Amino acid sequence: MEMETKKQNFSWPLLGSNFASVFGEGIYRFALNWFLVASFGNAKILGWLTGFGFVVFMICDLIVGILLDRYNRKMLLAGADLVGGIIILLLSFFLNPDNPQIWLLFAVTFVLNVDISFAYPAGRTLLPDVIKAHRVPRFNAMISMAFTLGQALGPMAGGVLLSLNWINFKDFLLIYSGLLILTAGINSLIKYHPEKATKNKQPMFKGIVEGYHYVFNTPKLLESMLLAMWSNFFSEGFVVATPYLVQKVYGGDAKIYSGMLSLAAIAGLVMGIWLARAPKFNRLQTLYLDLSILGVVYILAAVFPYLPVLTVLVIAAGAVRASVTIKINTVNQQESNPKFLGRVMSISFFSIDLWVPMIVILVGYMVEPFGSNILYIFGGLMLFGIWTIHWLIKHKKQTKLN
Repeated sequence: MEMETKKQNFSWPLLGSNFASVFGEGIYRFALNWFLVASFGNAKILGWLTGFGFVVFMICDLIVGILLDRYNRKMLLAGADLVGGIIILLLSFFLNPDNPQIWLLFAVTFVLNVDISFAYPAGRTLLPDVIKAHRVPRFNAMISMAFTLGQALGPMAGGVLLSLNWINFKDFLLIYSGLLILTAGINSLIKYHPEKATKNKQPMFKGIVEGYHYVFNTPKLLESMLLAMWSNFFSEGFVVATPYLVQKVYGGDAKIYSGMLSLAAIAGLVMGIWLARAPKFNRLQTLYLDLSILGVVYILAAVFPYLPVLTVLVIAAGAVRASVTIKINTVNQQESNPKFLGRVMSISFFSIDLWVPMIVILVGYMVEPFGSNILYIFGGLMLFGIWTIHWLIKHKKQTKLN
């Protein structure tokens, strides 16, 4: 009770931290995607970097939760941003902007993804120790809006910066390192009041196995995990394919690409607002409709290979990606036993990250020879996969009843 009285109704540093981190990441990823295709003429390196990044995510998914439970979450959050910013600043001095070194790009990707692996869960796990309990749902909505706004404005700012003739990839790296260090400073201002808790001394491996057993024996959690994993294949694959399609197939430029990414983020924001106002649609079953519509739009963008149609696809992908995140998180929170919730979320992230490296590397090689025809593959496999999952879960439930 004493700790609760010290907590706040609102926290500008916590809100600002979420915006600043994703805003800086958006600027950097925009520059990385654009300059890599411009420098190497294809999306192969981008695919390898994205795949490597998800390997880093996958490894971190196994250990971050334990660290956040055992150590000061605010220190881990601020420390990850500060160390990441300093290392990226040092690496930027070695970068050749005209011919980026592959090893350095992998090093930056490693640092970036380790930082994100800590920052995303840390920011959400320390929230109940900062905000009063009755204000947590409202503040969560504000954080979601700040996060999405950063996603929208980051690529837009990247496009504006790219229009300046003097700026290059090295400058983008310096900007990103500065924003990370600024974010660490904002995080240090968070008023953090953790509750005293009994430490879990259960061996990590045993706890992970127990969590997987729980998920696989709970049909709705298994269904949400499979849908998240399958839909994320195509979300990440499309992210890798988009800059190549815009430049080489659909005849767009950097401003158009920047505008597309911003529209996708805005579509995600609108989806979040709509689901908050119409909670009856925030259910797992409606996700099948969302993903089916996206699958059809993939196919339509291949049938009609014009830039406006690709723009519609990018917007639809942004809206559906937000829908998947919101609905999957809601199901996991509502259907999980509280003592398993942490492991359920960790398993969900791990299952999503596990197969992505293979997909994005494959797409990096496929998009050049296939061109817009790759969208037929995305759409067809999306539709086949989600309805196969629907049939499997229905069969599992019937078997369990019998």
